[in-house]
Amino acid sequence: MAEQQFHLADEYREKTVRTILMGAFVLAAVASAAPAMAQDSATFTVQTTVPAFCSQFSVGQAPMDLGALTGATGQLVGTFASGSQTERQLATNFYCNAPSTITIKAEPLMHETVTVVTDSASFTNRVDYTATLKWNGLESAVSSTAASPQVLTATQPNIGELTLKVSDPAVVNNLRPIAGNYAGQVHLTIALAQ
Repeated sequence: MAEQQFHLADEYREKTVRTILMGAFVLAAVASAAPAMAQDSATFTVQTTVPAFCSQFSVGQAPMDLGALTGATGQLVGTFASGSQTERQLATNFYCNAPSTITIKAEPLMHETVTVVTDSASFTNRVDYTATLKWNGLESAVSSTAASPQVLTATQPNIGELTLKVSDPAVVNNLRPIAGNYAGQVHLTIALAQ
């Protein structure tokens, strides 16, 4: 009888261990079959501002020497003398990172001391010319006879060489310029369009 009880106790222990192992297996299976927790996601916008800007150019104050304005007969030359400084590079890589304008205004070459010419039917103290501004692929020209300035418009950001050229000397009615020194000015105004 004691042997039979011992055998029954062993059998009971085996059944209990099997039941425990079966339960652990079922729990593991149920746990792995349960749906996983959903993953959350979010999108964030980052932003900043780039201010509109034009680089600066420093132009030397030395005047552009246009050479002699008259030929052997005292009449105005048709073009400024070769070798004279009729073109000046103002900047190699001038840029604006936004739409911009450059306004160009030319003032005539005027005699530096004689303001009134007595024989105005034959002589003059004024010589006109054309000033042309080039900026990369953009170009605008204005005559010193024009009442209004010309505007060079860059509708997109632009970068490149900025040059000024002076050409086409002219006088009214083919008058002879009186002797002496002449000077004029070209005014450039740069502005962002925004």
